[in-house]
Amino acid sequence: MSGPQVAIDLGRIERNARAVVERASQSGIKVFGVTKGSCGMPQVARAMLRGGVAGLAESRFENIRRLRESGIGCPVMLLRSPPISRVEEVVRTVDISLQSELEIIREISRIAQRIGRVHDIMLMVDLGDLREGIWPNDLLPTVERVLELPGVRIAGLGTNLTCFGAIMPTEENLSQLVAYAYKVERLAGVSLDWVSGGNSSSLPLLLDNKLPAGINNLRIGEAILQGGYETFREEPWRELEFNAFKLTGDLIEVKLKPSLPIGESGYDAFGNQPVFVDEGDRLRGIANIGREDTMIEGLVPIHRGVRVLGASSDHLVLDITDAEPPLVVGDRVSFHMNYGALLTAMTSEYVEKAPMHDITEVTGRRMVSIVADSAAGPLLARQSVGTRLEQMQFDVIEIADAEHPPAGLIRLHAGADRHVASKALTTAAEATHSLGLIWIDSIAALMPEGEEGVEAPERSVLARLLGLDHKPGALQPQLSPENVVLVGLREADPAEVRILKDSRVTAFTMAEVDGSGMREVMREAIRIASSGTVGFHVSYSPTATEIPGWASGSGGMTVRETHQAMEAIALSGGMLSMDVSGLAAETEPRVATEAVNFVMSAFGKRIL
Repeated sequence: MSGPQVAIDLGRIERNARAVVERASQSGIKVFGVTKGSCGMPQVARAMLRGGVAGLAESRFENIRRLRESGIGCPVMLLRSPPISRVEEVVRTVDISLQSELEIIREISRIAQRIGRVHDIMLMVDLGDLREGIWPNDLLPTVERVLELPGVRIAGLGTNLTCFGAIMPTEENLSQLVAYAYKVERLAGVSLDWVSGGNSSSLPLLLDNKLPAGINNLRIGEAILQGGYETFREEPWRELEFNAFKLTGDLIEVKLKPSLPIGESGYDAFGNQPVFVDEGDRLRGIANIGREDTMIEGLVPIHRGVRVLGASSDHLVLDITDAEPPLVVGDRVSFHMNYGALLTAMTSEYVEKAPMHDITEVTGRRMVSIVADSAAGPLLARQSVGTRLEQMQFDVIEIADAEHPPAGLIRLHAGADRHVASKALTTAAEATHSLGLIWIDSIAALMPEGEEGVEAPERSVLARLLGLDHKPGALQPQLSPENVVLVGLREADPAEVRILKDSRVTAFTMAEVDGSGMREVMREAIRIASSGTVGFHVSYSPTATEIPGWASGSGGMTVRETHQAMEAIALSGGMLSMDVSGLAAETEPRVATEAVNFVMSAFGKRIL
């Protein structure tokens, strides 16, 4: 880790979502999970969905696109009314949007009518917080105007509190919202789908059974992401877990210094005039976290005895005199974050985001199931693959129940061509809710099917699996493009280059392997494929490697580099399954031998 990092515990987020959803359902309320605090991170969204939220709520188009590209197809609510120039994007990409301005709604109507759609809107009412919303006196006249517009349907009524004026939700003001909703229903002659009673700040009323009847939706972000750290300040909701997000940096300086600056005092780099208290000489630490990374005022040190003194754009100044245990240069310091600090840290491009699942220990011997087609099976037998794996302390077993495989099982698939990857990844996706992919080949296999000049169907395998060709067969949302890494790329058609540039797939070409070295490339590839997943699948084609004496080899990786890549995979412990292609009766013996040797390295074969 070269800079600050936010570690994200997806298990806590899932459990928090489930706790909120289950309590809300007792009052007939459906919850939309707000993902803007995580910048629409698909891993966080999937954790919320596993926790039972009815849909997702976002404020940024970029985040919504990120969610959709990851195969998340649940209802999505746009929290922020768009500028007129982006109304068409609203109509095309979201299911419902929060609206309060008649001119924007008129433009939605025009665009929706032009493209043949009906867009759902939730009219927002300002109950005193003075952020967005129709003033109550203007509500019914606005509804009358909206009812005249084609292509728009009033699907709900909502309000937003605490975000600007810090006005708290109460039985009184939310009862007003329910009364307004009743008036709108009478005027429109329809029942509203949603009466949305606000955000996490409404949860205390829910717990006290004081949320007015008629409220059937809440938009919850902070309580799910941070366990109600700010919502329940006085008495925590014990079912919610704190610390799903933790900011960590490295101490880059530790020195004894005066607590009072020396010299004439002026303004700091941000126009403030700081005030200091003379406490004598104190041990100061500087961490590699600054105001470009997060909102410093929202940090709470986790390490006992550490105090935040202030920060510049790049440095966080800490008092570590009373730290227990003592801290030295190179130690890592961690912080809880309030919602403002979380939002800025997740937005900063300088802060690494590391989503991770709860780690479950798998005890006992490791198990492997070998799945080979009729062409590859005899070749694997000649190479004694099963025996060699057993010598490496694996149990080679046959799976009777494919839907409920034993914990810790690794599947090894082998076939004549790249279609084996499709079968292997489909099986892997059926066994988990999220996985990554490390694709080791000289070609990308991202050609759109039917592209002129494409004769080999395997050139389209990966495009189809990722849904990039917009045809059936995609493995989303289990396999998200931003968890896919291509290693050893040496050949790409212009159509594939366009897809790579437009998608979130990461590609390491041979130029990058040569420049950075295989060790660094694989370290980054494993990080990307493991980010927020339960593990990753490895897909290898021998054409990625320059095998001496093999005329068909088109790759640029050396035999040693290929072994190095596989050894890094084995050391990571994150491989869920693997496929190897190019194994058939006509495969040259040298190629078959080397390919199987590479597989052994991926499973942990070492010289000593």
